[in-house]
Amino acid sequence: MVFAVLPLFITVGLGAPAFAVGWIEGVGDGSSAVVKLFSGWYSDRIGWRRQLAVGGYGGTVFGLGLLVAITAWPQIIVARALAWMGRGLRQPIRSAMLAGSVEKKDLGKAFGFHEALDTAGALIGPSVAFVLLSTGHSFRTIFGVALIPGVVCVVLFALITRDPRRGRPEPVSLRVPLPPNFWRLMVPVAIFGLGNFATAFFTLRAAQIMQPELGRTGALAAAVGFYLAHNAVGAAVSFPAGWLADRVGKAPVLAAAYLTFALACVVGVVGHGWLALGLLALLVGAQNPVVSAVEGSLTSSLVEARRLGTAFGFLNGINGAADLASSVVAGALWTLVSSQAALGFGAVLCATAAVVLWLRQPKPV
Repeated sequence: MVFAVLPLFITVGLGAPAFAVGWIEGVGDGSSAVVKLFSGWYSDRIGWRRQLAVGGYGGTVFGLGLLVAITAWPQIIVARALAWMGRGLRQPIRSAMLAGSVEKKDLGKAFGFHEALDTAGALIGPSVAFVLLSTGHSFRTIFGVALIPGVVCVVLFALITRDPRRGRPEPVSLRVPLPPNFWRLMVPVAIFGLGNFATAFFTLRAAQIMQPELGRTGALAAAVGFYLAHNAVGAAVSFPAGWLADRVGKAPVLAAAYLTFALACVVGVVGHGWLALGLLALLVGAQNPVVSAVEGSLTSSLVEARRLGTAFGFLNGINGAADLASSVVAGALWTLVSSQAALGFGAVLCATAAVVLWLRQPKPV
């Protein structure tokens, strides 16, 4: 719910430039990346994960709760950083818990199913935001309403999930290298991350595309509608994409998802009107959860079970650091050159990542 309207709140509600969106998104991703690098490894070392994940969910809710009191855009940097540090704490641990609960042959379906549910939840939030914004409610009202499902999530995760029973954990050291195939995967992951700027920029571009036809108020509602539609697409394709990755290979499906993001950037550069808005929702929605699901399932197939937390920490940390750079660069290009320059930057890097992954496919263990 929050992320459907946050870029609009920054640029319209607070009057900040698009460069501010890049900095806020980038600082959030960067702070998350630092935490991700160590949270997964630490969960491997101490042998339990649930409590750390609950703390991460709680940190995210606290950070997002601060948005209700924001009066100037630099304050959002603090709130977003706190929220994303919580995300950084929980994300590698949650992925390791998921990977450890299924057989390797079903990893694609498991991660795809998780992303489908996650995206379906994200579909409900923007729907509520769309209704509230369309009926004249303030951005802060939306932020306040968004706290309710966040608190419920923390409580449910604490009560329902359990760590698997196992003996005393073996020592896990960061000095012991992860398999070469894992690092082979990290090369295209990093290249893609450098071009994979935040969805917030597509939301801004959706508003730009529709403003000549709908005016400012209508364009804002259309931008939230874009966010809603792209989540609907993601919820629909996540599980089938995971199933397909188990059948035909995870690397080819991931390369196709990388290329889909590049195509979305091209549509954002040349497209106009409702057709462009629909294509953006289709392409952005199709790649976002698929990249997350297939990167996770492919990583799980390359690393032994006792080091899954460490591997996911590096995966998410590299993604976060690259996202920091991509959002800052995209924001600068958007502000200083044009929105088309920012989108072109993303298209080139993401297409390059697809080619590199296709030519250097890692082999599962």
